[in-house]
Amino acid sequence: MTFSVRQAEEKLAAGEAYEASGYVVVDELGRPFKTDKLRREAHRLMAQAGVRKVRLYDARHAVLSWMANNGVPDTVVSAWAGHADLSFTKRVYVHPDPQSLKAGSDKLGELLAS
Repeated sequence: MTFSVRQAEEKLAAGEAYEASGYVVVDELGRPFKTDKLRREAHRLMAQAGVRKVRLYDARHAVLSWMANNGVPDTVVSAWAGHADLSFTKRVYVHPDPQSLKAGSDKLGELLAS
C-alpha cells in the first residue's frame, strides 16, 4: 500500500476529525508528527529493516551533503531542505566529501609543483 493510499483511507475513516494540514508525514488524523513521535517511528522502522539506528538529524546532513556532492544544484539542495537562505544551507548542512577534499589537495599540489 502506498503512502498516499494509506492517508486517503485514514482521512476517510476519520471523517470530520481529519485535519488537512498539507504535511506529508502525519498521524491518523492528518496532524503533523511531533518530533519525538517521528524519531520513535523512524527508529522502529530502522529496527524492522535491520539497518543501523541513526539520528534523523544525521541522516538529513548526510542526504544534503550527498546531493550537493553529486551534482544537485545548490539552490535545489537548499529548497529541498526548506531553507530560504542558500548560504545557510551551504554553511551548516553541506559538507564536502573526502574525495572532493583530496581532489582539491591534489590540484593545489600540482600548482605548487609547477
